[in-house]
Amino acid sequence: MVWNGYAGKILEVDLTSGTIEPVALDRNMAEQYVGGKGFGIRTIYDRLPVGCDPLGPDNILVFATGPLTGTSAPASGRMELCTKSPATGLWLDSNAGGSFGPELKYAGYDAVVVTGASPSPVLLLIENGSASLVPAGDYWGVDTIETHRRLKETYTIDHKIACIGQSGELLSPLAGVLTEFRSFGRGGAGAVMGSKNLKAVVVNGTGAVMTADTREFSRMVRESTNELSNAPDTGSAKPEFGTNVILSLMDYTGIHPVKNFHQSTLEEKPIDEHDVRNYYERHRACFSCTIRCSKIARVKEGPLKGAFTEGPEYETVWSFGSQCGNTDIPSIIEAEHLCDAYGLDAVSVGNVVGFLMDCFERKLITAAETGGIELTWGNSAAIVEAVHLIGKREGPGREWGQGVRQLEELIPGAQGLGAQVKGLELPAYDPRASKGMALAYATSDRGGCHLRSWPIGEELMNQTNPLGLHTTEFKPEIVKAQQDFYCLVNCSGLCLFAAFTLSLEQIAPLFQSLTGIESFGNAMNLLLAGERVNNLVRLFNLREGLTAAGDTLPERFRTEPLPDGPCKGETVDVLPLIKTYYKIRGWTADGKPTPELLEKLAIPFNPETTRP
Repeated sequence: MVWNGYAGKILEVDLTSGTIEPVALDRNMAEQYVGGKGFGIRTIYDRLPVGCDPLGPDNILVFATGPLTGTSAPASGRMELCTKSPATGLWLDSNAGGSFGPELKYAGYDAVVVTGASPSPVLLLIENGSASLVPAGDYWGVDTIETHRRLKETYTIDHKIACIGQSGELLSPLAGVLTEFRSFGRGGAGAVMGSKNLKAVVVNGTGAVMTADTREFSRMVRESTNELSNAPDTGSAKPEFGTNVILSLMDYTGIHPVKNFHQSTLEEKPIDEHDVRNYYERHRACFSCTIRCSKIARVKEGPLKGAFTEGPEYETVWSFGSQCGNTDIPSIIEAEHLCDAYGLDAVSVGNVVGFLMDCFERKLITAAETGGIELTWGNSAAIVEAVHLIGKREGPGREWGQGVRQLEELIPGAQGLGAQVKGLELPAYDPRASKGMALAYATSDRGGCHLRSWPIGEELMNQTNPLGLHTTEFKPEIVKAQQDFYCLVNCSGLCLFAAFTLSLEQIAPLFQSLTGIESFGNAMNLLLAGERVNNLVRLFNLREGLTAAGDTLPERFRTEPLPDGPCKGETVDVLPLIKTYYKIRGWTADGKPTPELLEKLAIPFNPETTRP
């Protein structure tokens, strides 16, 4: 079969037996589930044993590209890593850019499905349609940055790498997977790789992605590239400031959480985008991207002189900044660098440190229990030291590396202090300040996440009709629509930043002219594919034990008003929003997709494998 937009093959890797086998991509799966997250959930839903241990050999890892991955479409370097999360026990897909996804397509594969567990450390080497398992004992215990360097010396600079660091090897649920300084960050996929003794995937390919209608696809690429270049956000703001461009706005509107979500303003001047820009040395872009939102930052003086990172990103400036009552940018740069090196999710790690500082200030823990670290608000040296302990899982870092939900149970008196949903720590938006974000967090399929829906854009930045932060009107409709659209984007290989600017009507012709699949040319059909994937993920989560009670926020956001800032006095009761959201979704009152909805979406439903 001739494939356009797809490589047409999936690589099946059984680490237990050491067998590797390419299989043909199923045409029906491509048309219904598109790629990326869609390929991941269809594979995992069909094959993962119900209730399996996320860190056991039965868990499955799926590296999956989308049809646009590796093409000339702007911002098309993205791919998904899908598995069952050791942090939440539920669904996990984590998205990363860079160049690893395109390289996998050029090597001849749309996805890699990894099962079983190797008896000793290995790496998976994929080169132009051939693949093998290579002993990796010499790389075990080595950080991700040094692993990249050594592997590129062993192979070539053109080989692209996705690998874990020490935190993944030590099975921390905070562990991610680093790929060319981009990261499959959230939810613990790095620990799943570590449990399988898979240190790295190394890919090199010289193939190409075929196009059904080259002239039309090239025309649509030019149009979408021009759109991104001329838009204020993707053409000017993000190229200059990176993801930190919204720092001032989030502070000004009272959305930015401070000191473990207890405040919305700092006692001293908060960090803004201009402060962070002073540390940038150069810009960096992912594959085929004109936005160049990534930055290389370096500390030029002071105790941390020489510290560098690709970033720091907005979420990290928050997690190691105001979340910890800290305004010292060099320490934030160093903390993000350490997270990359150890292979840690910086959002969750900063949450953990802020949570521990909260406990320390309340005298729930003392220096005797922190290894002598004075975890007081704003102690930048303590933040860096804590990241080291979490990364190495040494001393108290062994417990800290379990995440906030576990720490709430382990520290007497700390229950209810955490800011997490379904076991995943919240990112940099206070749900009391944005009722849309409150609902987005509560209904996110992977737990506390802003990348399933970001209604703040509609609440604040819609120039024609901003909805406002504090009203609940239309928020369920916005969240549901964004979740389906963002899901489609995560199936496609496009970056969400491009999707913030491009409309679905602009994206659909890219799909159709690339793949030649007629249904992809219809925007509503594409959106239906996103809805299909989201509902199959919901079925997966339900059978893994999620109930409607899990679609919620920590109680303190309902009972503890914001004490300061523009949103002073705000709380949020998410339950009424949830009820409306379920109705709009076509789910029952207890959050289950109805048989009528599943039939409409052509989802295979087997009640025997779904927990009631």
